[in-house]
Amino acid sequence: MKIEKVKEVYKGDFVSLKIIEGRIKGQKIKREIVVFSNTVSILPLIKKDKIILIKQYRAPAEKELWEIPAGKLDKGEDPEKGAKRELEEETGFKAGKLEQIAEFYKSPGYCTEYMYAFRATLLEKTKQRLDDGEIVEQVKVFSLSEALKMIENKEIIDAHTIIALMYEKDRRKHE
Repeated sequence: MKIEKVKEVYKGDFVSLKIIEGRIKGQKIKREIVVFSNTVSILPLIKKDKIILIKQYRAPAEKELWEIPAGKLDKGEDPEKGAKRELEEETGFKAGKLEQIAEFYKSPGYCTEYMYAFRATLLEKTKQRLDDGEIVEQVKVFSLSEALKMIENKEIIDAHTIIALMYEKDRRKHE
């Protein structure tokens, strides 16, 4: 794509909105792009079959969602370092071992957000350290089968949690 014009129409604390105009294969295009920082998500495993999920209110969904811990990276922050920080902030657990399992654009049709997904094991209980304004309603342990059933029942509906749980389900098939 050859970009001919970029206009920032909104700049907030977490996101900005840009309109780009240009050409792709001779066709003129105009796109609205939500600019968001890179993010991390963490699948915390207490034991082989015990997964920590958190429940928190998500304004765009207009409801509380069960999900794995996740959050945005600070500018220039290493994804593994950010994953360790987010895990402890939201759950009160430190990871003894962290393994990257995936990375992906969350919604590349309109947003720049790029997520790094991790699997955390050898967890050690510490203290939850939520950011100002961050509210986690519950931190709860589920079995993998319970969490997978929650996907079927539409109790888990966010993409990063579903991706991580499906990864773990597939991993178990090959052990």
